[in-house]
Order: sequence, then structure tokens, then C-alpha cells
Amino acid sequence: MKSRWIIGGSEYLDLAFHAWKQSRQDETVIRIEVPQDSEHEFDLGVLDGLNPTEGAMFVAFDERFGNFKRMELMQLAMARGFRLEPFVSTSAVVAADAVIGRNCFIGDGVVIGAGSRIDYNTVLHSGVKIGAGVHLRPSCWCDIGVSIGHSIEIGTHAILRMGAVVSSGVRIGRHCELGWPRLYDHDLPSRTVYDTRYDEPILVYGQ
Repeated sequence: MKSRWIIGGSEYLDLAFHAWKQSRQDETVIRIEVPQDSEHEFDLGVLDGLNPTEGAMFVAFDERFGNFKRMELMQLAMARGFRLEPFVSTSAVVAADAVIGRNCFIGDGVVIGAGSRIDYNTVLHSGVKIGAGVHLRPSCWCDIGVSIGHSIEIGTHAILRMGAVVSSGVRIGRHCELGWPRLYDHDLPSRTVYDTRYDEPILVYGQ
């Protein structure tokens, strides 16, 4: 029986583990928490006994550090030769021509419209609605129930919090965080942050 190693940390690790375990009765699904030191560097010693030819891997780490730690762990796993595949819930509705990248998580009740592309390492929690012709670039994170219209582009490492609704035709830049539960009906430059702790959006300057 092939193995499926679900590695990472945070509550998202548990969510991903149980989702894979329920959907893959024909595999041995194993949860592996990867520890971090005081500098948040991963200790990959827990992976030393795993053979990439004996199964596949899924990296589950939440949106902290702007989704970068999940990306980092994914790259480290690939460097060791592990194959990473997306998880798509059996209750998700995905258009036949939609493209789902590796290590994506598509949760229960997610809808993805025709011609949409979900790039690698992106997480769509349960109930997320994606219209037609949408492009989510790598390592995005969409909380439960986020709604995205048609012909939209969401930049790399963007975070969309619960209650966010994006109007059709809008472009959201890289590293944006849509934290206010509201309608976003105009383009946003990269590094725009809507934080519920503040009354005005924040624009973070830099590369």
C-alpha cells in the first residue's frame, strides 16, 4: 500500500491530514509535524527515513509569514525528491477545464469556474466560490466562504479573509491581505493590507 505523508504544522496540518485520510482509503496516510527552531527554521530530520519512491507528500502549513513557510517547506520536500499532489475534495465542483497546481488544497463545497487556474501551493478552504476565467497565482490563501467573481487575477502570496468578496474584473496585487469582510470592487496594488485592527488600508513599501 502506498504512503501519503502529510507534513507541516499548525491547525491546517490536522485539517489536511483528516481530509486526505477520509478520501484515500487505499493509502496509508501519515501525519508528520515538522518542528521549527527559535529562528523558525525547519528541522527536516523527521523526514530522513522516508523513501520518495514509496508514496507522495502534501505540505500543510498555514498562512503565517505571508504563506512563505508553506512555500519553503514545499521546496525542501521537492528537493528531496518527493512528489506533491493537490487535494481536491469529492464535494468540490471544479470545471473540467480548470487547472489545479501541485500541493493545492481544495476544500469541501468549493466551486471553481470554467477556465480558471489555481497555481501551486494555494489553499481554498470550504465554501470558497471562484468564478470563470480567474487566475490565483502561487501560494494564495482563501478563508472559509470567500467569494471571487469572474476574470480576476489574485497575486502571489495573497491572503483573503472570511467575508471577502472580490468583484469581477478586479486585479489584486502580490502579497495583499484582504482582511476586512467587505466587497473589493477596484484594483489593488501589491502589498495592500486591509487589517481589521485599523480603519484605513495599509500600503507596505519595498520589494
